[in-house]
Amino acid sequence: MSCLKLSEIYDYLEKELPAEEIARAEKHLQSCSRCQQVLRERQALLSEINRLPRLEPPEEFTPQLMARLPEINPKKTWLVFVAGGLYFFFSLLIVFWLMAARINTLAWTWEVLKHIFTLAWQLSHLLILGFKYLQALAKSLSLTGKIIINSLTSLFPPTLTLTLSAVGVFISLALAIWLIKNIKISERS
Repeated sequence: MSCLKLSEIYDYLEKELPAEEIARAEKHLQSCSRCQQVLRERQALLSEINRLPRLEPPEEFTPQLMARLPEINPKKTWLVFVAGGLYFFFSLLIVFWLMAARINTLAWTWEVLKHIFTLAWQLSHLLILGFKYLQALAKSLSLTGKIIINSLTSLFPPTLTLTLSAVGVFISLALAIWLIKNIKISERS
């Protein structure tokens, strides 16, 4: 029988294993001195952790944290949705009007306009969400870059760090140029 994984030992100690797994673990622990040693170490670790005092955050922690959070202006967000919705509504209205003029039928009904406006509203909402996701992606890439640069500066001398950074930028630009040149986008996509 193979030895228990560390996660299985923790689950055994916290009594989170199913009954058949508990029986299997106990049977293995009777015959394996290595797993018995690991079990004793983890029991000692958990008992020491349980002896630690419970720390409560200071009373001013929550108000200070809430004060640091940026305020969200719901009126401003609502106006962005309305502006985007109106933009798409009128854009789609002009497109459909031009299409109807070509066919010589202008049989617009209130239902068609209502559906166009709903579509415009949903598209503007989708664009705003996409922009927020792009902002989050940009922030995460920026943070990743800072972490990489900080780790490079702590691991290597400054001149080597600068050289590695320049090589990284050059490779990134070369890859971007290669992708732009070699990826063909069909006209129907």
